[in-house]
Amino acid sequence: MHLCKTASLLPQDDIEMLIIDNDHAHATISLFGGHVLSFIPKHDNVQRLWLSKEAMLDAQHPIRGGIPICWPWFGAHASESGLASHGYVRTQNWHVVDCADEPEQTVVRLKPSTTQGKGFEGETQLSLVLFIGRELRIQLVTENTGNEPLSYTSALHTYFNIDDINHCELTGLDGDYLDKLQDYQRISTPTPYTFNEETDRVHLVTPESLTIVSGNIKTHIQSNGHDSIVVWNPWADKSKSMQDMEDQGYKNMLCVETAVTQGQQVLPGQSHTLEQVIR
Repeated sequence: MHLCKTASLLPQDDIEMLIIDNDHAHATISLFGGHVLSFIPKHDNVQRLWLSKEAMLDAQHPIRGGIPICWPWFGAHASESGLASHGYVRTQNWHVVDCADEPEQTVVRLKPSTTQGKGFEGETQLSLVLFIGRELRIQLVTENTGNEPLSYTSALHTYFNIDDINHCELTGLDGDYLDKLQDYQRISTPTPYTFNEETDRVHLVTPESLTIVSGNIKTHIQSNGHDSIVVWNPWADKSKSMQDMEDQGYKNMLCVETAVTQGQQVLPGQSHTLEQVIR
């Protein structure tokens, strides 16, 4: 297809990158994984997303950082332990379906090469729609094209760029969370919500808006179509054990994920949209 005027394709290592550069923002999207790697609004020129300096851009391994697409399952597969964590579309090649320049944003729609894969039986059409302007709106749209209801889990597994995890606060969450590091014990959300150790938490709440406060920077996050917010930071020991993450990388990132962890059912002919807005 023909790209819009604000879009261009640029090879990097073994991956084709879609570059969006309009009056309001600059963004980089890897077509391997349909994976947003960078979003910089021009009104403040602050990078909102974190990308590992050791990320593998070999079109074989998932990319560490940015906004990985977890679908059609989040985390480990429910019944087959040998399948890749977080599903298979983040290692699919995606393609641009359409691209449009609007006065306040560029709108891009991507689709994976296939939605079929071991571990998932549904018949679907999957789309990733990006609205890139003063804010980044990302929509993962799952349409049931079969004759039977389907159920799946998913997430926009966003790595946010921060100054220092030791001086970072997340606001907008309350109630209890399930702690994956303590056998899913139910624990009260801390106030203030700050970080001093490895964190892997599933908040079974659906706040519309959250804010990451890091130094003088405030990153605002809105979510729709989710049943959970997942908060993750690997901390020092786990970072050192990860091949695609620098040892000190944990200090400059915080994952705040708009997620469906409890299962989303979609009836035949219907669709569901998981959405995150970053500004």
